[in-house]
Amino acid sequence: MSGRASMSFPQEIWWLVAKELANRLDVDGLFLCARLSRGMARLALPELYAIHDQSPAINAHVLDIERFIGLWRSIIISSLGKTLFPYCCWIKVLRLGTLDSQLEDLAHDTSGLRDLFFSPPLENLQIRRCSDGVLDIRAIILEVAHMITDCIRTSAEQQGKLVGLTALEGYHLPAANLRILVLGLSSLTSLFIRDGYVLTSDVARAIRANCPAFRELECFYCYGTKIDEEFGGFLRNLEPNTLVSFTILNKNEVARETFRALCVHSQSLKNLDLLSLDLPAFHSLDELRHCLSLESLKLGPTPEASTYPWHIECKDAFEGVVRWLQNCTSLSDLGFTVVPLATTLLAQVLKSPAVHLEGLKIETMEFDIEFCSSLAHQQQLQHLTLRIWDEDLLDADDQRRAVFAAAIARCRNLRELDTNELFSLEDLDRICSSLPLLETMAVTGTFVDDEFLLRISRLSTLKRLFLYGPSFEVLLRFLGKLAADPEGHHEGLQLHIPDQVDTHMTEQKEAQVATIIKELFGGRLEYHRL
Repeated sequence: MSGRASMSFPQEIWWLVAKELANRLDVDGLFLCARLSRGMARLALPELYAIHDQSPAINAHVLDIERFIGLWRSIIISSLGKTLFPYCCWIKVLRLGTLDSQLEDLAHDTSGLRDLFFSPPLENLQIRRCSDGVLDIRAIILEVAHMITDCIRTSAEQQGKLVGLTALEGYHLPAANLRILVLGLSSLTSLFIRDGYVLTSDVARAIRANCPAFRELECFYCYGTKIDEEFGGFLRNLEPNTLVSFTILNKNEVARETFRALCVHSQSLKNLDLLSLDLPAFHSLDELRHCLSLESLKLGPTPEASTYPWHIECKDAFEGVVRWLQNCTSLSDLGFTVVPLATTLLAQVLKSPAVHLEGLKIETMEFDIEFCSSLAHQQQLQHLTLRIWDEDLLDADDQRRAVFAAAIARCRNLRELDTNELFSLEDLDRICSSLPLLETMAVTGTFVDDEFLLRISRLSTLKRLFLYGPSFEVLLRFLGKLAADPEGHHEGLQLHIPDQVDTHMTEQKEAQVATIIKELFGGRLEYHRL
């Protein structure tokens, strides 16, 4: 399409096209629009750079390295005022972590890409360590961060506009630099940090003074000398009741002081993910009892803490957590990843008339059968995952399966079921005949044959199915049953099957099944080969 043809429609139409492409996160489509003409570039490029962090190029490695270089160079050079458009002022999310990863690759590059990245006007960015002459990636990242944020602030001040940058992510941002970076970022809402140790009280005060919209914090890990007290100080020095979402993903040493400080945000805190919790954290987890506005909670221990008998060793804390969760009336999504005594705890929580979950995900090494009767109280449950990671427990037949199946059958609003439980045909029959809304099912612990799939074919709204080991012939009969159901609604059916040695499917048969699914349901087959 020529530039003249591109402007044959009113500019408002092309603006709507650019907006729709941005809503679809279609970076390539926006790039093509921007190449049509300078007028189109003015419409498409702000949308493209606003979602640049969603680009495959910005997140990929070797295959997209040249596109990565072009995208990051345009952002950095624009901060020097040497590009036609102010690209860096349009970005919403500054992901310095991805730049860090790509610079690590460039540091070992021998193909000339490193020279291309640091070619003028970025030759001064090629900072090297004095000790060995290797690229000083941390220093480069800090320089880029200051260049971009300084340009964004200056541009906003000159134009009398709000700063567009809303999220900052970095691997190595020292506290002193982080405090400077947030100055003037008045629209900053989210901070994603690799090391929570840099989050000091001074950084919190800078956020409080300069970032009134701040509400989301994520740390990859959080440990070090007096980290519990230091991190608690950070949380206390934020504006009270402003933090909405808080996540720790990996190794951490947070405990009592951090949990008490989170209660400073008890009215605002909606999403809380605390993973890799160690023993001191379980001793004081009940300190979160004032955080009663939670809508989503995910907990997980370190491997050492995964079998900790905290219902005995710190009974008061265990019982305090039970009472806390029973009082979380807004809680809709709950996830426990190998939390010790998870089903014992939940057996008491789920029967509370104040608790109305929509999503429950449990990965466990133990199973309290009382959990099943509690589960039956959760009539609003739509998404249920239960994974038992103890082979002996999984194989044991102590009426657990029948009781669990009966409890699932009571959750009639269930739309997604994912479990490795070894259900009998009778159990499966009860489940499939009781859940009229079930769309997604993963039952990966049970032998799959005609009788098994006959039960599943009764699910009239099935749209996504995960199976282990169905043979080619069994699969064809199952698809035929789904297609023959006059009341079935299986549009867009997705079938996921890991390859199995004893039921291996040839590429020809795989293609045949994929064609049938596409023709009958407009869906697709995902066959994961060994």
